[in-house]
Amino acid sequence: MRQLCLAPHSRGKGPVSFRAKTPHIGIMLSPGLLYEEKRIEALDRHAILDTPPEREYDDVVQLAASLCGVPMALVSLVDRDRQWFKANVGLPGVSETERCISFCTFAIEREELFVVEDAREDARFATNPLVTGAPSLRFYAGAPLQSEDGFLLGTLCVLDSVPRKLTETQRRDLLALKRQVELLLRLRLKVKQTEARNQQLLESSGDAVLLLDEGGAVLELNPVAARLLGGEAGRFLGVPFETLVAPDERETVLRALREVRTHGSARVDNLGLRLHRGERVVMDVAASLQEVGSARRLLLVGHDLTERRRLERQSLQNDRLASMGALAAGIAHEINNPLAFVLSNLNFLHSWREDLERRLAELPGVPEQLQSVLGEAGEVLAESIEGCQRIRDIVRDMRFFSHSSDEAFSPVDVNASLDFALRMASPELKSTARLEKSLDEELPPVLASGGRLSQVFLNLIINAIQAMQPGGPRQHTLCVRTVREGECVRVDISDTGHGIAPEVLPRIFDPFFTTKPAGSGTGLGLSVSHALVEKMGGELRVHSELGRGTTFSLLLPQHARLAEPRPALAS
Repeated sequence: MRQLCLAPHSRGKGPVSFRAKTPHIGIMLSPGLLYEEKRIEALDRHAILDTPPEREYDDVVQLAASLCGVPMALVSLVDRDRQWFKANVGLPGVSETERCISFCTFAIEREELFVVEDAREDARFATNPLVTGAPSLRFYAGAPLQSEDGFLLGTLCVLDSVPRKLTETQRRDLLALKRQVELLLRLRLKVKQTEARNQQLLESSGDAVLLLDEGGAVLELNPVAARLLGGEAGRFLGVPFETLVAPDERETVLRALREVRTHGSARVDNLGLRLHRGERVVMDVAASLQEVGSARRLLLVGHDLTERRRLERQSLQNDRLASMGALAAGIAHEINNPLAFVLSNLNFLHSWREDLERRLAELPGVPEQLQSVLGEAGEVLAESIEGCQRIRDIVRDMRFFSHSSDEAFSPVDVNASLDFALRMASPELKSTARLEKSLDEELPPVLASGGRLSQVFLNLIINAIQAMQPGGPRQHTLCVRTVREGECVRVDISDTGHGIAPEVLPRIFDPFFTTKPAGSGTGLGLSVSHALVEKMGGELRVHSELGRGTTFSLLLPQHARLAEPRPALAS
């Protein structure tokens, strides 16, 4: 079919004249330029141009051709410089023609039916190449298609290669069918508006949003959902939604999806989604049916409960720690008094034994066996005194640790605080690794909570010990170093353990995050340590290599730099 180009040659405010590049055709359009621009905008809003065939439109043109007794019928949409056929019967292989030779350009100048009974007898079309050449049009009847906001977008038209007239019944039928096409166009626009709302929800929602097809496979998901599921959005497209949840909850999800299809909505609380790394995120999910025409979509909006659960667990853990601290303080007090009596009596017995041994040595004929027994008694007493002194140190440490929650900031000796933490960890450390200490004896003090700083050191030391297990002093070393660095005091705690994977490293300070097996840790130690260091005005850094070990570096401002007193550290 011959293709012609449309060339506008008037851009004023009046009617727009279009001139074909072939000199024998001229077409004048009555709508003004402003109307034409808005009409094109309305057509574009429907997003229908150049879309694949759809059965609903094809059925309409088949019925129109049959009712009007003609071989050709079209749903023709008039674009800026072409007419494009959404549905076509009788013109195989033709998808569009130039607008400058179209009959439909005239049809959309009026709202009523536009009929040309014999194009060869009509001065407007007698020389039109569609009349003088293939398909040799003689008859045309076009019913303009009006958008919901009043713009004429194209036509439902019937055509023939012989002259003819429409009966009144055929006119009514053609107008009735064009109203069906208008309904399809309006329905399409509503679908697009629904899709736009869904897209806006996908992009702007702070919750996880997933759009599923009717079968439950993922069509789209927003960045929040992709982040919570732990991967790129493309990984989940086409994946059945039920495969993303924990196996023991899949039947619950399938039942909820069936309820959405039947009743239009459903809700699942505390739904556990399984991440690709094996972790689990918990959400409350609200689902609704998006149904416009034949399109059915399932919209899922999930509110992440993980952070709330973490905060609840952290609060519970803090309460437990506070209770344990109060219990430790009470136990320490109860132990301290009888321990003082025992230690005093042991020291008395030890002194009495030494005095007795001296007196017996001055006497002649003292049996050798008695001297041996007194020697053994001395060793027993010395060991008992040493054991009681260790108990006394533990009790002192318990009191020190339990009373730290209400301590105000004050000058703290970092080396002393570090030594305390090492003493606390000594039983576990000596069976795991050898200790190397390099402490700067001239370190200035820092302004901090002594108890909380020791808690930080203890957390880091225990983590280091656990990273080196299983092992022993021959295989592993714990290095502890203090040094002045600029106007800060720096503490390095290094282990020779398994190290931390690069993809895990950014999350190690997150509350409740842990790489340990279930039941082996709460995931609070590093999070609490990080928060405490920040409250003290310091910084906690980490460097790790897989298979080679990890170093945590704590930097705290020197006491001299802190001009203003700091408030008490909250428990």
